[in-house]
Amino acid sequence: MRLYRVELYKLCHKKFFVIGIVCILSVLTLLFCQRVGAAKSTINGIEYHGYEAVMADRQITKEFTGLLSDDMIQQIVMKYGFPQKVEKYDGFSDSNFLNNFVATYASDGYLNDWEDYRIATKSIPLAETHLGELSGMSGNEIWFAYYGEWNSYPEWYYLGMIMISILLLCVVSTTFSVEEQSNTKPLLFTTQEGPAKDTYVKIAAAFTLAIGLWLAVTVFSLLLYSIVYGTDSFHCLANLVISFSEPLISFKMWLAQSLFLSLLGILELCTITLCISAYCHSTFHSVAVCAFCWAIPLLSSMVLRGIIQILLASSLEQSVLSMCSLILFPFQLMLLATPFYLINFDIVSELDNISFYQGINAFCIIILFAAAVALLCIMGAYRKYRKR
Repeated sequence: MRLYRVELYKLCHKKFFVIGIVCILSVLTLLFCQRVGAAKSTINGIEYHGYEAVMADRQITKEFTGLLSDDMIQQIVMKYGFPQKVEKYDGFSDSNFLNNFVATYASDGYLNDWEDYRIATKSIPLAETHLGELSGMSGNEIWFAYYGEWNSYPEWYYLGMIMISILLLCVVSTTFSVEEQSNTKPLLFTTQEGPAKDTYVKIAAAFTLAIGLWLAVTVFSLLLYSIVYGTDSFHCLANLVISFSEPLISFKMWLAQSLFLSLLGILELCTITLCISAYCHSTFHSVAVCAFCWAIPLLSSMVLRGIIQILLASSLEQSVLSMCSLILFPFQLMLLATPFYLINFDIVSELDNISFYQGINAFCIIILFAAAVALLCIMGAYRKYRKR
């Protein structure tokens, strides 16, 4: 236990690590406060701004929280009417959460752009709307609750994971290489603990740091959003809360899957970094190689998309295109199983689309790929570092 505390301290005591944590949480807090401060709501002619607007919208939505129905839509229209004013870049300037929701999803109006819109004049039955389609596909009625700016959470959280990944990469990449650089490795191997225990402890300390960083950002982000925007939206369909296409599951389930994959991505990044650190003889080379390997999936994805576009633009027969698709498909899955993509919340939607069109459980395949890479990297790091 003493050796474990020493190794963990060696990773965390650096000023770079402390400053990095403070900067990450500060940036996330600043961006969150800016988004809250930009909120506005008009209720019965009274304008609210910032946090006050969010609380006002949450208050008026409590009355209508529950299963969405045509009668509920009519009550909202009778009580709050439809938004009437559209401003450039701002959309409806005289709306609140309720009448904006009705105008967007259950009315004859639309707002494609500040120059392409039509003011709603009447509500339409839910069965004739996109919400009705979702209800039919899911087999359940639509749960309605205040979700506010939860749709901004994926992008905001992704930024946090990117910054955490960079910090983790810079800190963990020195775990083994610093001993090689300072020539203290032979000395450590002559201690009572020996090479095996020393290696295990270094790996355990690195994993502790990775999980701790992930927990810090995840708990911090969930607390911020839950305190300000509430958790009633967790029972809503993910398609309703998030602005892009999602599987027909609750927002709570979608959030759990996304957070699990982000944790998997952080742990996989930790194992890859440890493996590279064990093979490098200086901290500079270790950090440089880790950074390059972390960015490779993005470059590979660009190449893969280029190949796909060339194939689609060619005049090849359908059978040849199908064969090329089968060849490229495993590479696409391997790219999605890399840390760079696992921390991206869009991956849940991507995996759902792959599962639907390919008839496979892409979610489980991605987990197996990532787990296999992590296991191989840990084994490689352990065997390499133990060599005198």
